[in-house]
Amino acid sequence: MANKTLDIIKNRVSCRSYSEKKVSLKKVLQIAEAGKFAPSGMNRQIANIYVVNSKRNVEKLRKLSLKIREKDCMYGAKTIILVAGPRGDRFTFQDCSCVLENMFLAAKALNIASCWINQFDEFFSTKEGLKVKKSLGIPEEYCIVGSCALGYANDPSALKVKERKEDFIKVL
Repeated sequence: MANKTLDIIKNRVSCRSYSEKKVSLKKVLQIAEAGKFAPSGMNRQIANIYVVNSKRNVEKLRKLSLKIREKDCMYGAKTIILVAGPRGDRFTFQDCSCVLENMFLAAKALNIASCWINQFDEFFSTKEGLKVKKSLGIPEEYCIVGSCALGYANDPSALKVKERKEDFIKVL
């Protein structure tokens, strides 16, 4: 008997080429809501979710990417969800990573393509990046653990699950 949740987990892949079609805000908020229910160390819920959905703000992020990396690290996505927490807290990376994973799985369940983007903390450490970070209302002392690019794949048939190494699981 198939299990829908396990199928979603096993078939989620990263998309690196998005179409011009934008995901509805309703679906984006459903995805963000899934992140809200991720596990949290000692239930402190220190992760914060920043939905960057306006064309103006998405373009600010894209311009940073183009300036610093000389490429669009968002692959043309029209929505980015940044996940951040207090820099230096012992649970920030774990909590934010759980939030991100919940959002990636929710996106897959809604037939929305996604990709983990890691570069924003680096981008926000620049002079120009700090201005953008401030304009988005993200506290300066927060680090961006990762972000979730959302959209519709340019070529859904190109999204293939990659093989996993054989010795990944060890039973002790």
